[in-house]
Amino acid sequence: MPGQQFGDSLANAHDFTLTYELVPGQGSGGKKVDLLLDFAEQAKNDGRITALSVTDNAGGHPALAPVAIGTEIQRIGLEPLIHFSLKDKNRNQVESHLFLYQRQRFNFLLILGGDFPKPTYCGQAKPVYDLDTIQTIELVEHIKAGRYRNVKNTDLSTQPIGFECGCVVSPFKMTEAEQVWQYAKLLKKIRAGAKFIITQLGFDLNKYEELMHFLRKADVGLPVLANVFVPSPAVAKIMAKGGVPGVLLPHKLAEQIAVESKEQRLDRAAAMMAALKGMGYSGVHLGGNGLDFADVSTIFDQAEAMQSDWQEWFLQANFSQPKIWFLFHKRDAHIIQNPLHPGKHPAGKWLSETVHTLLFDNSKISAKLFGRFCLLCDKARLPRNILTTGENYIKKILFSCRMCGDCTLQASTYLCPQSQCPKRLVNGPCGGSNHGRCEVFPDRLCLYVRVYKRLEPETTIKHLGAENILQPKDWALEQSSSWINHFKYNKHKKPKPGLQ
Repeated sequence: MPGQQFGDSLANAHDFTLTYELVPGQGSGGKKVDLLLDFAEQAKNDGRITALSVTDNAGGHPALAPVAIGTEIQRIGLEPLIHFSLKDKNRNQVESHLFLYQRQRFNFLLILGGDFPKPTYCGQAKPVYDLDTIQTIELVEHIKAGRYRNVKNTDLSTQPIGFECGCVVSPFKMTEAEQVWQYAKLLKKIRAGAKFIITQLGFDLNKYEELMHFLRKADVGLPVLANVFVPSPAVAKIMAKGGVPGVLLPHKLAEQIAVESKEQRLDRAAAMMAALKGMGYSGVHLGGNGLDFADVSTIFDQAEAMQSDWQEWFLQANFSQPKIWFLFHKRDAHIIQNPLHPGKHPAGKWLSETVHTLLFDNSKISAKLFGRFCLLCDKARLPRNILTTGENYIKKILFSCRMCGDCTLQASTYLCPQSQCPKRLVNGPCGGSNHGRCEVFPDRLCLYVRVYKRLEPETTIKHLGAENILQPKDWALEQSSSWINHFKYNKHKKPKPGLQ
């Protein structure tokens, strides 16, 4: 029965769950769609694939919406795993899509931020990222638990919603700061309610192994699917140059793929599958360029034949990125965690912290006096405008402030995500960085790499993962004074405008 295979397989610790990724193109039909549906028919008849995932504007390019292919897959008799990308959706659209997918009786969503939009009709599309992945997973769980109310205070608990949300993590980051954030953000996604994990695609089996060790050490028992990808020679060359956000493909491997036959690339994927199963992964999320179902079936058959010698295939299929950072290392048959080095460059954070404590820590007399002053200014337009203008000038000079009115500077070591992160993420970085550089502006360090350098030196992954999940921005407060709003809403526990 559609809707049961994937969930049942994930829940069964003895199953090795197999999924495959379909990538719709532009247009509503044609040969591309016919090939996808033909693949789905063959997968259904074969019986080994439990779900077909459908991408949502992959690579930042507009494409056929996943609901279209998902509905067809469901009709064929397989479970669609719908990618739920947030780059194109504000929170209204997020909720609208959740209602639509519930109506379609989809059961599984893979929540991801999505690659930054690429230029399209008349230029660059405007990125949205109104909610991040953590906030979206939390929203779904609130609706499921009956704790969500919309702007009219209508209780939606009588409209059941049954999604299981999956999340993504990359264990393939080059630098300490990037990797620590990936693991810390994964812990937050799990706290928010994620029920399964799919990795970013990669080719370093040592890093796949590291992720499993991290999850065991963190006592995370969720099913984890490893993302195995079979690139064409052209795509491998692009990946090796950093042309796909968040993906690392060693140059040595790209050179090898350039002279290989297709059969050799399929054999490598099979060897990776065998090794990943031997490591303890719950399954594999398979994808690739130019693969038909016969290719996928070959990979499955070969992996099964290789399983008994998986340690040997591990060595043959492993391609590590030179100089990549590892959280763990092996010493005398023991696995030891490497020391972390946050807080190496705190810069002027101490001054911002001191001022923030004096003005906004309600246990301080100075903060109580400043709060009374702000609330007094809020009583009339002229003093409110003067205070807001003063705040604007001060914070623009010091923090490149955009006056969102709902300030989270304290949570990001006084570096502003609204002005210094293209995706404006407040709960940690996306997965698109490369060698510590921003996905969108490669000439800049990722904002959260800079944040990591300003953290307290004793910060751990567990500390970062246990931090409060910051709620979505309230855009009704934009261009107003966050100083006034801090005392007006936080101190008196008043709901912010538009929230119930």
